[in-house]
Amino acid sequence: MTISLLPWYKIILLGARERVHPSAGNSPRHFLYREGAGMGELSVFVDESGDFGSLSSHSPYYIVSLVLHNQAASIVDQIGKFNERMRREGWDGYGPVHTAPLIRREYPYTFLDGAKRRRIFDALFAFARRCDISHASIIVDKRWFGSGTALEERIARELGLFVRGNIERLQAYDKVVVYYDKGQKEVSRTLRVAFSASLSNVEHRVVSPEDYLLFQVADLCCTMELVERRRREGGLTKSESAFFGGSSSFKKTYYKEFARQAY
Repeated sequence: MTISLLPWYKIILLGARERVHPSAGNSPRHFLYREGAGMGELSVFVDESGDFGSLSSHSPYYIVSLVLHNQAASIVDQIGKFNERMRREGWDGYGPVHTAPLIRREYPYTFLDGAKRRRIFDALFAFARRCDISHASIIVDKRWFGSGTALEERIARELGLFVRGNIERLQAYDKVVVYYDKGQKEVSRTLRVAFSASLSNVEHRVVSPEDYLLFQVADLCCTMELVERRRREGGLTKSESAFFGGSSSFKKTYYKEFARQAY
């Protein structure tokens, strides 16, 4: 479902229905399920794409993506399969997956050809699709809302709208834990304002991409929404077109599947 509040702004909330899975026993550090947690805790992983500087042709949007995971829903099998594939293919040596440099063939993927880089992307994409999670993305057009403080205020406003618009769902949990890597201080501030203003059961924690696969999924969500916005407004970049096989292929093979999880 896409909720259009203004022509230049949208919130997309995607996800599978939450369901309870049995305990999976011991789990890696980045696995969110904890025995006995039940339905009591919701984890929200947040990543961003863009910057607070002046408008430029390569960065006209600011995107904040959230990945929501009920800790009662086990994803340990999916994590195991993903990690095993990364080890088997020798991709684990590249560290956590960062989708934007993966597409642009930037460090640390400089020496990987297009086929290998796309297989890494496909592995993370498949992992996200198999997990019982929800995705939400907020897109702000800097051509309308500018940069710096004005942009920060707009993001805070829209994050607040997101929280209040889903308040009953969020309040159903005993605790909501928001994970962010403090990549940009403006986002750290807006997250605290948006969630703490409406929820008394919220906690904020610093996350490291290598420890949490779902944070890497939040990075993937930012990339998916950025590429889709470019596709709709004039076409993909040269590197995006080569990576995905063109606009039509991206829409049919990737974004359409991504959007099937609409909540």
